[in-house]
Amino acid sequence: LYLFEVDAMPGMILLEPGNRILEECVRSQVEAQGKREVMDVRLFDFDDVSYHIVVDKSNTDLLKLSVNIPPFQHFKGHGGQAAVDKYYGEFKGPAEVGFDITLHVPLNNIKDPAATITKLALVKSKVTGGVFDHFFTALMEDKKVDKFKFDLRGDTTIFMCPRADRVTVVFEVNFQIKMDQVIANVMLKEFVAARKNIGRAPPCTWDANPPDELRDFGITTNKGCLGYMSFAILKSHLEKGKQDVVIAVLQTFRTYLQYHIKMAKSHFHSKMRKRVVELIKVLNRAKVPDLKKEKKTAAGRTFKRA
Repeated sequence: LYLFEVDAMPGMILLEPGNRILEECVRSQVEAQGKREVMDVRLFDFDDVSYHIVVDKSNTDLLKLSVNIPPFQHFKGHGGQAAVDKYYGEFKGPAEVGFDITLHVPLNNIKDPAATITKLALVKSKVTGGVFDHFFTALMEDKKVDKFKFDLRGDTTIFMCPRADRVTVVFEVNFQIKMDQVIANVMLKEFVAARKNIGRAPPCTWDANPPDELRDFGITTNKGCLGYMSFAILKSHLEKGKQDVVIAVLQTFRTYLQYHIKMAKSHFHSKMRKRVVELIKVLNRAKVPDLKKEKKTAAGRTFKRA
């Protein structure tokens, strides 16, 4: 199964783009209707993203949602700020110290509570997705933009390589744990092999050596990472309203990979524990011979083992 094939999605395990705990915290305040309580909650998400949700006792009708996205200041001018203005312009306010964005949500003036709750839960996804939207929109409108890279997290760098007919998105992937490296290498090879069975999906490659697109960044040899995963996004992959789906999938690819590595390790341990249980049952059923018991020969004589 392949990430970008919509028809294959029901058979896959994809992570939710939003933060469910954040959604529940916001929902509890939006639906309280006059019975709101003071809230001061800090949450942590994938990719080192953190949130701070505050409902102050001086004004329980105002919810402040602060978000810290480590690479935000780097990609702010490449779609990040545009995404904030596009999706959260009505809630913008002074940013809390130590955070990149603070949304001021007037709880008594929400026109569509369900849509607002969902939108706030997707704040990380929408803002980070602004980088991809910046390059994909330029591709669809035949605009020329410069190459760009940013560190999604400490062990993953994303390279955006625009061309006239495509945008190649390259993930520089690495893992600190040796076992994770082995599993990831096997999974990504199978991931690429699955592409052959799905013709409509974007071309992808996985290799320990950097692809040719990274020559523009001065990278020609592997400098210590596990490898490079490349996705070539064409105009046909973004047409007919598919751009948002592609963006959501691409930006969560690293988390998707990490999740399935953990699931694979859990499966391995489960199988090993099951095997050990079966071996213990066999040992418990085994009979230990009594070496002191009298034995008889074919002639009827008895003897004891020494």
